[in-house]
Amino acid sequence: MEAYYSIIQKDSEYRILLTPVNTGVLPHHIQNVLTERKIDISELIIERIAGESATGQDVLHDITGWVAELFANNPNLIIYYSCDDMNPIPSRNKNSGNKDLPVNAYRSRLFSHIFESYMISHQVSGVMNTPIQLDNYDDNGVGYSLFFHFIARDSHSDIVEMLKEDIIEVSGK
Repeated sequence: MEAYYSIIQKDSEYRILLTPVNTGVLPHHIQNVLTERKIDISELIIERIAGESATGQDVLHDITGWVAELFANNPNLIIYYSCDDMNPIPSRNKNSGNKDLPVNAYRSRLFSHIFESYMISHQVSGVMNTPIQLDNYDDNGVGYSLFFHFIARDSHSDIVEMLKEDIIEVSGK
């Protein structure tokens, strides 16, 4: 599935993309299951195009609502989200308990928090958020972590588990 959405808030602009994942790189047994069950895996990409101010709750709720609507209207959709570890978070509170978290770990926590809040406030059930954390270390013991999420219906939990296992296997864990 492919879709995009833009949000402009004061001096900030955001682009939200849902773009098809190249499933051709997955093992054949996973490709077969996806084909048989007509499953569409799409990656969620959230980009800040302009602005440096803190992202307001209204923007986060707007993004969540748009994604939730697409998800609700596409019963065979699994959403994949990779937490950005390269771009800083403008106006991030340096006095909070999260100030020492890497930006991707912070984004992962925020993503899970927003997901849970949406599920509770809209009384949605049967949908799961599956976070994956991969810890990588070089030969000198210096490490970093990557964070991923899958949003899927409970009925697709077996597929998410296969995808999770493949990610872990490919990463060498």
